[in-house]
Amino acid sequence: MIYSLLKIVSQLALKVYFRKIHVKGVENIPTSGPYLMVANHPSSFLDPICIASFVNQRVSFLAKGSMFANRFISKLLTGLNMVPIYRAQDDPKMLKKNHAVFSKCYQKLSDNGVLLIFPEGTSEQERKLRKVKTGAARIALGCAKANHYNLNVKIIPVGLNYTKSSKFRSELFIQFGETIETDNYIEDFKIEEHQPTKSLTLDIEQGIKKLIIDIDEYELLVERVESLFKNQLLSKKENQNSFNDIKASQEIYNGIKHFQLEDAPLFHEIKTKIDDYFLSLDAMGISDKTLGKAKLRGSISLHLIQRFALLFFGFPIWLFGYFNSFIPYKLPRAIALKITTSEAFYGALLFSIGTFTFTLSYGLITLLVWQLSHSLLFTLCYSIALPTSGFFTIFYARIARRTYYNMAFYMKFFSEKNMMFQLISDRTDILKQLEGFKNKYQKKSC
Repeated sequence: MIYSLLKIVSQLALKVYFRKIHVKGVENIPTSGPYLMVANHPSSFLDPICIASFVNQRVSFLAKGSMFANRFISKLLTGLNMVPIYRAQDDPKMLKKNHAVFSKCYQKLSDNGVLLIFPEGTSEQERKLRKVKTGAARIALGCAKANHYNLNVKIIPVGLNYTKSSKFRSELFIQFGETIETDNYIEDFKIEEHQPTKSLTLDIEQGIKKLIIDIDEYELLVERVESLFKNQLLSKKENQNSFNDIKASQEIYNGIKHFQLEDAPLFHEIKTKIDDYFLSLDAMGISDKTLGKAKLRGSISLHLIQRFALLFFGFPIWLFGYFNSFIPYKLPRAIALKITTSEAFYGALLFSIGTFTFTLSYGLITLLVWQLSHSLLFTLCYSIALPTSGFFTIFYARIARRTYYNMAFYMKFFSEKNMMFQLISDRTDILKQLEGFKNKYQKKSC
C-alpha cells in the first residue's frame, strides 16, 4: 500500500522536478520476473525512484545497511521493499550478515520478484562508471544454483544520465539495455564459480557503459568542447532524437582520446588554445554560451526591447508566484545544504524534501484561501494558479538572468571591442580546427 502510493506520488513529482524525462528501451523490461536490474549510481536515492517509476512490477532495492540502524526507519525501509546490504567500508564486522541478505535476495527472485542493484557500491555525481563489484553476478548465479539451475534470472542493464540532478527543472535520460541471460554462464558456473562470476560482472559493466556517458579523464576539456561544438555534431534531424545528445558527448570524449594517442602535439596545441580561450572568457566575466548566442548583427535594440517588455508585463505573475512559492522552494535547498555537501545526495534530498514542502505548502495555501473566501470557484482558480505561476517564476528568472548577462556582454562589447573581436576570432578558429578533427576522426572510424 505504502509502496504503491509513493510510486504514484514519485511519478508526479518526477514530472515536476525534471523539465524533460527521456526514456528509451522500455520494451527490454520483462513483463514478469524473475529479473535483476543493474544501474550506474550518480544521484543517491533519486536513482532508484527514477528507475522504479518506469517498471510495472514491484521492485526491491538493495540499500546500505547503515540506513537500517534505527528500528523505526528499518521498518519503514522494509515496507518500501528495501533490503540491507553491508559494506566493508561501513563496518567490516557486519559483513557476516550478508549471507542472510543473499538468501533473502534469492527468495525474492525465486518468487518471480524484481531486484534493483547499483553494483558500483557508492553514489558519486560523475560522468563515468566506477568499478563494478561482483555482488549482482553472485546473486544472479547464486539464485540459479539455489533453484537447482532451473531458474534463469535475467539481468537488465540500466543507464542514468542527468544534465544536473541537483538542479530543479534539469533533464533526465534513462535507458534500459538488452537482457543478459544468466543461463549463458551456468554450465561454466557448475564447474568453477569464480571465473563465470567475473565474466558476468564484466558483461554487466559493459552493458551499463553502453548506456551512459563514460569519461575517465579530460572531463573539463570534454565540457568545453561540448559547449563549443556539440550543436555542430548534431544535425536538425538528429536533434529530434534526444539520446543522440548522450552519444555526441561520448563521441567527443572518444575523439579526444583518439587524437591524444594518435597525434599528441596537435592535441596539446588545440587543448592549449581552448584552455586559453576559456581563461580569457573568465577574465572578461562572460560565458562561451553567451558569446556563441550573442546577436552581433541585426537589431540588438529590438532584442532587448522584447526581453524588457516580457519582464515588465510578466512581473505581476512573477510576484504572485514568488510570494506563494518562496518558502517551499527555498526551504529544501537550505535543509539539503545543512545535511550534505555531496552533489549526488544534494539532488536526491532536494527532490524528496521539495516534493513534501510544495505539496504541504500549496495544500495549506489552498485551505487558507477557502477559509477566507468561502468561494469554491475562486479557491479552485487560486489552487490552479499556484503551480502555474510557480513554473512561470522559474521561466521569468531565467529570462531575467539571460537579459542581465546579455546586457553585461553588450556593455563589454562596446567598451572593449578589440578584446571581444579577438575572442570571437579565437572561437571561430577553434571551431574550424574541431571541424577538421571531426572529419579526420569520422574517416578513421569508417
